[in-house]
Amino acid sequence: MKLLILIFIGLLSISANAEVGDCEWEKDLLNNQHEGLLNRKTICDNLEKVTTEAELKNALEYFYWEARSIMDTETDRHKLNKKLNKCEPTEESKALVIAFEGTGAYEPLIPATMARFNKCLGGKVDPKLRDKIYSTMESLYKEKRGKERKWSGLNRGVMSELLTMKQSRSVDWYSFPSEESEVLAGLDEAMDLKSWRGILGDAKNSIQSNPKGIQNARDCITQYLAKAKELKIKPKIVVTSHSSGGRSLVKFAEHMKKAGVDIDLAFSVDPVIEAHHAIEEVIPQLAGEPYRNKEYWAKKKSNEKLGTNWALPEYSFSAVWTRDHKDKLYKASNVKVHKNFYQTQDRKGLDLGGDFGRFGIRGSQMHGADNKYIEFKAYNDGWGGHGNINSDPEVLKQFRDSMNALLKE
Repeated sequence: MKLLILIFIGLLSISANAEVGDCEWEKDLLNNQHEGLLNRKTICDNLEKVTTEAELKNALEYFYWEARSIMDTETDRHKLNKKLNKCEPTEESKALVIAFEGTGAYEPLIPATMARFNKCLGGKVDPKLRDKIYSTMESLYKEKRGKERKWSGLNRGVMSELLTMKQSRSVDWYSFPSEESEVLAGLDEAMDLKSWRGILGDAKNSIQSNPKGIQNARDCITQYLAKAKELKIKPKIVVTSHSSGGRSLVKFAEHMKKAGVDIDLAFSVDPVIEAHHAIEEVIPQLAGEPYRNKEYWAKKKSNEKLGTNWALPEYSFSAVWTRDHKDKLYKASNVKVHKNFYQTQDRKGLDLGGDFGRFGIRGSQMHGADNKYIEFKAYNDGWGGHGNINSDPEVLKQFRDSMNALLKE
């Protein structure tokens, strides 16, 4: 296969990792290195287009191992974030994307793999494979790591869209977590009582609008812009987010304003306030849900047990509701263009806790931004609207058009 042959003879070597499903072709790669024969850019320039799912999987697998080798044995997501995010432009860089994931969505290895894939094969992916990029990455992660990934709306949506864009190789993408508290991150470490020692520190950082994910993002952009200055280039600055990452986007923008940095484009998808505040809103609703729906349950049980035919009233779900958060969700004054997309139909949320613990997550407008409401016509799409909005055709079109406009300037 020409794609793999070219990769075999040119790209950087990768140290072997003892992991489930370790592949033989990695050993072939190590055996076929020709130091200095071709540089990485030349090889990537001459790679053929990715037109099949098999080619997509093989290429993603290569960049998976490249990113995996950098991780070594580190497990802390913030330290991994530092390791995996190089935060340096090249002479061809035209835009930097800082992405803030939603609660429990940041999986360090996946966006790092996709970003490396993009810098080599971005723009060479057949658009018909767009919806296969993230699903292939999910399968690959489970195969190699032996566990499920954390689901990311940004990786599934706008990042996958980016990889199919003609000029995407000129875009540098770095992802960051948004949670204020490690306990909300869904990490294995959260099961360890030692990790709870950091809660007070997380709370303090939250009050100062500077949780660890934002700290790392600030360090990243500082390093990136310093290198860009050395190269005498001025890449566009883009910040994107999903869910509680929307609040992180605003906090980050305010930090950038203090640093004298303008943001060319903010692109937020279904933003909500900080996760711990959202949960505070939901808990009383969940407690009152049985009482609110007593008529529903009485008639439902009657229909099931007694064969009656009562028309069931609409079920009153608990949810993080769409609200006006002018002081938390807004367009910062140093943001040139802010596009925001939100929905109000979700009943699935993070899909945790089964029927009893499930609650909807409904995004809000960003005050002062260009807000667009996304309506789902199909019930099933609306049920999981907080996740499905990420791959909505209008959202993806707006992202593509916005990025293309920036890259042409």
